[in-house]
Amino acid sequence: MSSSDDHVDRLLERVIPFRFLSQSERSALIRDITTAEFAPGDVLIRQGDPDDTRVYILETGLVEIYDQPHDQPHGDERRVMLVEPDHYFGEWEPLFDVPRFYSIRALAPCRCCVIPGDRFLRLLAEARPVAQALGVILRDQQGIFVAFERFKVELMRGIGRGYITLAQLLSLYRDLEPAIHPLVHSDEIDTDALAYVVRRLPGNVTRTFAYVLTDEIPSMYRDPDRLFPKVPTEARRRDIWETLPGSSLVLLRNGISDLVDLVSCLCLYAVEANKLRGRFHDPDMVRLLKDWANARTSGHAASRRLPLSPQEIAGLRGIWGDALPSRLFEIVKHRETFAITVRRHSERYNSRRTELWTKQLAAACTELLGCDPSELDPDYPVHIISSNTHSVENCLNRWYTDNLERITGWARETGHPYLERTWQEPFDLGYALAREFFQQHPEAAHESQHEERSQGILRLKETASTGIQVQLIDTGRVCRSALDPGISGSRVDTRGLIVNIDYAFGEQAEHILRNLLMLFGSSVRSVSLLGKAGGLQGERGDLLVPTAFVEQSGDRYYAMPRGFVAGMDATVAALEKRLPGGHVHQGPMLTVDGTLLQNRVMLRFYRYIWRCIGIEMEGAYYYRQFQEAVNVGLIREDTQAGIYYYVSDVPLKPRESLAARLHPSEGVPPLYAITRHVLGSILQH
Repeated sequence: MSSSDDHVDRLLERVIPFRFLSQSERSALIRDITTAEFAPGDVLIRQGDPDDTRVYILETGLVEIYDQPHDQPHGDERRVMLVEPDHYFGEWEPLFDVPRFYSIRALAPCRCCVIPGDRFLRLLAEARPVAQALGVILRDQQGIFVAFERFKVELMRGIGRGYITLAQLLSLYRDLEPAIHPLVHSDEIDTDALAYVVRRLPGNVTRTFAYVLTDEIPSMYRDPDRLFPKVPTEARRRDIWETLPGSSLVLLRNGISDLVDLVSCLCLYAVEANKLRGRFHDPDMVRLLKDWANARTSGHAASRRLPLSPQEIAGLRGIWGDALPSRLFEIVKHRETFAITVRRHSERYNSRRTELWTKQLAAACTELLGCDPSELDPDYPVHIISSNTHSVENCLNRWYTDNLERITGWARETGHPYLERTWQEPFDLGYALAREFFQQHPEAAHESQHEERSQGILRLKETASTGIQVQLIDTGRVCRSALDPGISGSRVDTRGLIVNIDYAFGEQAEHILRNLLMLFGSSVRSVSLLGKAGGLQGERGDLLVPTAFVEQSGDRYYAMPRGFVAGMDATVAALEKRLPGGHVHQGPMLTVDGTLLQNRVMLRFYRYIWRCIGIEMEGAYYYRQFQEAVNVGLIREDTQAGIYYYVSDVPLKPRESLAARLHPSEGVPPLYAITRHVLGSILQH
């Protein structure tokens, strides 16, 4: 090492997190470091520069970090802090991919070691101690997640006192700057973000003022479906009833995730509704909306006068369609003064709904197999799958094998747009078309349902308001039928039971899996999670296989069992073969508190510090309950665990976030690649 390199080496030894580099890592880094000297008054970093990503380590001298907003080039500067020798600066911009926050200049003769931004990111990928040490500094000393903590503290305070004041949450919500809500601080209407939450909020959100959130139906409303009209939610399975005009009763799922999701969606909705109301402050505009809603003014004439851009009008029409004038008129009158009452019962082992759901499942098992789960032979294998339910059922239902040409022929006759995309697997196209085909041919839907029942596939008729649909599948009967070609070769004498459950929601996953494992106990041979996730690596349609889970709350880390990781290479190879042209990524997965409780800073933090490959909401809860069941002897030690995701969105890419819908040709092939892999492993052994 040269004398010029020697002083850089000693500097790195003195400065945390670089202090944790091994000697070989330091030597490699030194080769990419340059030394720069600055005179008093020299500007090292200019505020707002989007291209400068260099990281500096100050060896001698003194520098000043100062703030001078671009809109005040000749205004007063504000000193933020002074940086003394043996400290680094400039790391935020390459790590979080943002322009320079502040300017930095020398106050005395300075000498700095300069690390290129891309080399700094590579260092974090290669040197785990450096990444972990930097993560502690960012999280605990620099408080990069303070906005999230404040929002959650205020939300939990509201839950504790029994009512949530949305107005107090809104400013905290804006501070979050959610990744899915990029225009949160803009006057422009964020129609993409609004479309996302409207599909997950009650259909009457524009005319509801009061919400009662409860985890148990009040005894006086024991049969709410007979008392009140049901309120639909398009993209989130919830039980909601309109008890009075302007007042709705919401039945929450187990855990806190459902409540957090609902309230955060209301926050986004309120922000965008406030923007819309601000556009219609002119009384003439309010009258225009009323006339348009009452069909006294044509849509064409009204659109020309609306205080909205053509893009905003198109986005809003995509949300509400022909109901747009009525929805806008309701928003203008509403003002989002929501009264949100929370009635949570004391924490108990189970809720009555979960107990009822478990009872229903046991009764269905008796109907299908002729015995209660407690009476099953310990050698009788039970396989638990959490998926969207339809992919497992479709692959095992002979009706699709017999009617694939019928479905695709209908698509060709009608010129269906799905045919414009490339489909590697013909059955994937058939599955994607099935829903619309059944809508046009209801007799075919009845045929399919009759076929699945004759093959030993039984659906539970009720979900006890858990939102968790269930299918029970007698493998000994389905294996005698023609299955999806991707799982061909299954043994006709395969006996066993597949318990296929719908996606749980966040923390609810732990409650649901606990009951299933206790119900079937030592008969359980495998637990498989087929989910969708936001990708921090890869593209839409890629596959993610976790090696660990990081639970966002407290950064708890759960490594996958050694046996699972040992078979990782074979699993990845098998999945890649099933998904031509797709990619399979391995690494930790981040279990987040909520879809809206994440921003670009958080996502890049977990991508570069924890090396997370994707984000989801249930994995850590499923995994934790599975491991607990193994550790206490509830299930066998050799019970297999398989956890797989397909990338449904890429949250760091604005045009590929959850606000942009996934085309079936992007989501169906990876979903069915995973489904075939899981079913093949169950039925071929």
